[in-house]
Amino acid sequence: MTRTILFAVAACLLMSVPSAVAQGIHSSPRPPAQTGTPPGESATPDGYAPIPVWLGQTRAPRPTKTAEYSVETVAEGLNGAFSFNFLPDGRMIVAERPGHIRLVGKDGKVSEIEGLPSNLWARGQGLFEVRPDRAFASNRTVYLTYTVLPDGANPEALPRSPGVLLVSRARLSSDDKRIEDLKVLLNAEGTLGRVIQAPDGTLLVTSSIPAGLGINSVDWPQPQALDSDMGKVLRINTDGTIPKDNSFAGRAGVHPEIYALGFRDIQGIAVHPRTGKLWTSEHGPRGGDEINAVEKGKNYGFPVIGYGHEYNGKPINGDKTVQAGMEQPVYFWTPDIAPAGISFYTGKLFPAWQGDLFVAELVGRSLVRLVLNGERVIAEERLLTDLNARIRGVNEGADGALYVLTDGNGGKILRLVPRK
Repeated sequence: MTRTILFAVAACLLMSVPSAVAQGIHSSPRPPAQTGTPPGESATPDGYAPIPVWLGQTRAPRPTKTAEYSVETVAEGLNGAFSFNFLPDGRMIVAERPGHIRLVGKDGKVSEIEGLPSNLWARGQGLFEVRPDRAFASNRTVYLTYTVLPDGANPEALPRSPGVLLVSRARLSSDDKRIEDLKVLLNAEGTLGRVIQAPDGTLLVTSSIPAGLGINSVDWPQPQALDSDMGKVLRINTDGTIPKDNSFAGRAGVHPEIYALGFRDIQGIAVHPRTGKLWTSEHGPRGGDEINAVEKGKNYGFPVIGYGHEYNGKPINGDKTVQAGMEQPVYFWTPDIAPAGISFYTGKLFPAWQGDLFVAELVGRSLVRLVLNGERVIAEERLLTDLNARIRGVNEGADGALYVLTDGNGGKILRLVPRK
């Protein structure tokens, strides 16, 4: 008994040390590695047009009020950037998926922040989020999500998406050159995920199931399983402990960090500026991309209900879109648009955009503006279509401008301001 306790304590201590971050990282289900030629594109329209539950849940009309804007380049030369967040002084911290953190100065100069764990797994996965704590000005704390290989992984025979999602806390050095004192807070099990701080100070973490061409939803029931973190929104304290008021805390056989369930592949997260509720953007398989307003303890349906098809074109669960006890998306798209980062607009530069939700769009190569009435979409507009660029992220700056991150190598941060 004593030996077991000592081993557990030692393992926990090792997990707080960056050089030993892989210690104690358990594996979770993964599909086998792809063999042969991967299947083709999935986003080709196939005529599938599911019936919405209410008018405006999809294909909303164009808005009556629009705004003229100009586009300025703030920074360029980013490579595989997945997310960006503002620091209190107006600079931006950028997470590049290949495993780099960039700092973008007010002058647009891009520098690198070192100190990421050496075992970060970036082959198809990688670094997803670097989010400053709301008290960053005094504590210089950031939260990160990234993948590492689990203990015992064989590099010569890895499954598909082998990396396991970790959530960590670290401190940015006083000279802005490195992250220090990295501590793993949670093994979230999934293949991809993001983190944001709720108004009460807790951390809301997303964790995706394996997804992509050749992976069938029917084979991945984890979003409905309460003994798995995959396909969930999770909630933890900033020290990694579990809040006592989590919906499933204290139930035997259930992961107490689960906040909400029934998700597939969340890509964007934002906290509503008025209600404090978490909103997410989610990739469906072939169609069925969603915007969700997430509430504690609720089930968002995947793969039992949804508005998409499998990549091979077959229905998922008989094309079921509604079931008692499962929530509807605020909005959905079929065919795919591949929604990425999202952000609410509250600034004064664009009065016509007040209260709207902006959605970065990868496949559609635009920035989507959703006009809201409460939690219902009443209009949809596409911006930046002339750029013909995959849009990865969007955030409002303290100056009231809207900032946009483009995807891929040679990525840019753009600034939208009123046209003069």
